[in-house]
Amino acid sequence: MILSFFHRKNADAREEKYSALLTEYGSIMSKVCYVYAGADASYEDLWQEVCINLWQGLDSFRGDAKLSTWIYRLALNTCITWHRKNSRHSNTLSIDEPVLSIAGDDFQKASEEKERYELLRKLISELKPLEKALVTLWLEDRSYDEIALITGLSKSNVATSLHRIKERLKKKAMVLK
Repeated sequence: MILSFFHRKNADAREEKYSALLTEYGSIMSKVCYVYAGADASYEDLWQEVCINLWQGLDSFRGDAKLSTWIYRLALNTCITWHRKNSRHSNTLSIDEPVLSIAGDDFQKASEEKERYELLRKLISELKPLEKALVTLWLEDRSYDEIALITGLSKSNVATSLHRIKERLKKKAMVLK
């Protein structure tokens, strides 16, 4: 009877911890899933995988990095692993178009912004999984140090890789314009 009580108390604490992490860091997880979602890899599938891995890994956080860094890394690794295991999935993203509120004189500006967004989305969708992770983290204004912690690369490797990726994206963008 006493053992059952302690087991339930621990289970409740675990559920509370999990719920709190989802509340605080759900947007980070969502963004990663959003970037890696494709025609065959739905956002919902990836979200579910990330949530399962978060639940299973709750007790593995050692505090070596910030909690947000650990969760970012967990989400990225989950999505990359999912794509590797399911290689039949295409490398294109199925990101819904952003909702643009267009009023009067802003129509041209909004239209140009939408075109730039679509071009960026297309170019990012053609990147390899790790490259997508690097670009996504960079677009999230993460520091090179934090990107290195999340991806497991060295800071100099992050800087070099991002420089090369940005150069490739610029060249592709010029060709597509």
